[in-house]
Amino acid sequence: MAGTPAVDIFADHRFSSLQNFAQGHSFWTQDPASHVRIWWPSAEHYFQAGKFAEPELQEQVRRALEPGVAKHLGRTLSPLRPDWDEIKAVRLRRALLEKFWAHSELRNLLLSIPKGTRIVYGNPADPYFGVGPDGGGLNVMGTELQLLREFYERHPRRREVLVTVADIGEPFEPQSVYVDLTGVCPTQVTGLISEVLGVHEGSIVDVTFVYDDGFERLDLAAIQSDADLQTFLASNADDCKVEGSLARMGIVTLWNATDDSYLARAEVHSLTCTTSALKHRLESLLPILQHSDFCPGFSFSVDGGDAQPLDDAAMPRICQQAQAGADVLICGRYELPAKPVLCPAPQADPPTVLPGVHTDLTAAELSDKVKGLLWGCALGDAVGLSTEFMDKAEAARMYPGQLSPASRVEDKHRKRWVQGDWTDDTDQMVLLLDAIVAGNGVLREEDLAKGLKSWLRSGFPELGDTSGLGIGQTVKSVLEHTAFDVAPSVAADVVWRESGCTLAANGAIMRCAAAALGCFWDEKVVRHNAIVSASITHADPRCLASCACVALLLAQLLAGHSTSTAEKRRELALSVALQAAEHLKGGDADSNAAVAGAVLGARLGYGSLPQDWLEELPATQVAWFSAKIASCLAMLGLS
Repeated sequence: MAGTPAVDIFADHRFSSLQNFAQGHSFWTQDPASHVRIWWPSAEHYFQAGKFAEPELQEQVRRALEPGVAKHLGRTLSPLRPDWDEIKAVRLRRALLEKFWAHSELRNLLLSIPKGTRIVYGNPADPYFGVGPDGGGLNVMGTELQLLREFYERHPRRREVLVTVADIGEPFEPQSVYVDLTGVCPTQVTGLISEVLGVHEGSIVDVTFVYDDGFERLDLAAIQSDADLQTFLASNADDCKVEGSLARMGIVTLWNATDDSYLARAEVHSLTCTTSALKHRLESLLPILQHSDFCPGFSFSVDGGDAQPLDDAAMPRICQQAQAGADVLICGRYELPAKPVLCPAPQADPPTVLPGVHTDLTAAELSDKVKGLLWGCALGDAVGLSTEFMDKAEAARMYPGQLSPASRVEDKHRKRWVQGDWTDDTDQMVLLLDAIVAGNGVLREEDLAKGLKSWLRSGFPELGDTSGLGIGQTVKSVLEHTAFDVAPSVAADVVWRESGCTLAANGAIMRCAAAALGCFWDEKVVRHNAIVSASITHADPRCLASCACVALLLAQLLAGHSTSTAEKRRELALSVALQAAEHLKGGDADSNAAVAGAVLGARLGYGSLPQDWLEELPATQVAWFSAKIASCLAMLGLS
């Protein structure tokens, strides 16, 4: 193509973010089987995961630390799906499409390439996606980006339409399920609807567009061309949904034989004729099963008949009977793992501090900073309650002067606590502190889990509590899950997955300050304590990472290290902490201030905390908390 202008996204750093390997451009897709939203760190993760039919292998690739690792796993794991060569171009196109829809700056960058310019992926090591060593490669990546650029020129706005299915009931009545109809032709609509619903295309009938507040209807069959469909969608972009019905089809009902309870059901076309495929289908419908052991003795019955053993030989017959209209009931049992799924705790030296070895601080200085960390967290929590859930204007109106723990307004939310008291943030931090002391510096999952469950039921009875007060919805949902008593982190993971992998609340970071106190000089122990303390109730990777960052920062402050890296970490965290302390911005203020208070207390020490604030805390709580702190200091050899 001599004379044609070209841009090389491999060599030109201005366009490097258009590549699959570019980091920082994550996106979400939706699993059609469970309607759970799945987060992908990069387009390369999504593309490489598509090589495998096994959900376990897909998840292993998705969790790869960076795109290069995802590519390595894609080349080394097995078995590959047999049709990979036929569908890999479609998978790449979907990866790029979702990535660019998620990031407008990437769409604008792609569109900035002049029309008529050839896009080249000049990777000499890749003759398929790039140009290869001799420049004669297929350049599939460049070609796909060129087509995508033309697509976005024609369709600058995404056309996603809400899908509803009439008169079928659970589980095929989706909640907020959308189909992307951008640039598609009328003959593709039914297939796309079936894809997002996870059913066979032949099961969708009578597709109709409903618009104008539901008063107008347009049958899909009446739309003659691509242009007519796109014009209709553009004219009714904010008031349109697509409705369909399901033809007669086979349904597999999933029933829990352990407690004789209904679980879910699946359309038979989505099952392949093996028991392993059925297991994966069950896991997609019931996330708890991803952590369980299936007991032998799966059975099935047809139209209420006798139970028969379920094996691979029986699966084709089940599918045929279901498709013929028979009721197929599959019965089985599952058991939660007897032990937590987390990695074992690291081996740690006795937590006795050796000044000059473990810390640059003297014993007195370290004791002051440990107390400052703990009391700073409590003070921040108590003061932050004053503006919790207020916006900035409301906070400024309610508190024209200075804040203090005992100056709170008595509204419906705040009157549940006595003046000066702290909230569940400090309560849970104390539970974590108790568990770390009980483990001699190393947190055991079961210790914190038992403490949390007991606190939920009765609070701290020695302080006059009758239950845990102020608990967040995420923590409450996990603690009340049936799996929590056996495997807490499993319960947290299930609650997170059932939310669509969107729960990333701050209920773990608000209590994590105590995670820094056990063997603070050992980074492995600090990281372990932080991640275990978070994963018991919060499975989202963002929660785990944020808790580890805060705990490691606090550990650096206790160690008194003065390296440039430590100083940069301190400056960053302290600037955030000071901003949180100086500005009345409301929000979840007690949690924000608890973290800021812990950082400031560890940096400045107990002696620099405002004594008038400390005197406003309830005397009973002060004496009780002082005893807890004394136990921590004794563990560290600082009593």
